[in-house]
Amino acid sequence: VALYSGRVAGSKHNTKGGTSDHLCLPETPQYKNYYSSVVYLPELYGVEYDLDNGGTSLLRQVYQTEMPCALCSVSTRSKMIMIPARYECPSDWNREYSGYLMSEAEHGNRFGGKS
Repeated sequence: VALYSGRVAGSKHNTKGGTSDHLCLPETPQYKNYYSSVVYLPELYGVEYDLDNGGTSLLRQVYQTEMPCALCSVSTRSKMIMIPARYECPSDWNREYSGYLMSEAEHGNRFGGKS
């Protein structure tokens, strides 16, 4: 059973800071508090398919298109999920936590060690 679908996002490929993992952002995000005046925050970028030498004819069809994602549920498995960009749970689920995602500053070092 699909809980939601969306697009894959992550840090810009040539920055040291930001998120260490890719996120599956839902098609319909929810904003609890939004401040357009805030600056100097790490940003998320859409992930695209990129291929060396164009790839096969099948892969050329997806070249530089946004990467889709989906979160699915199996009834025989236990579940605990975090859905980024949402503060409401799927129906019949209980919220255990609500908060904000944090990441390393854009010019920080998400890989650890010295910058």
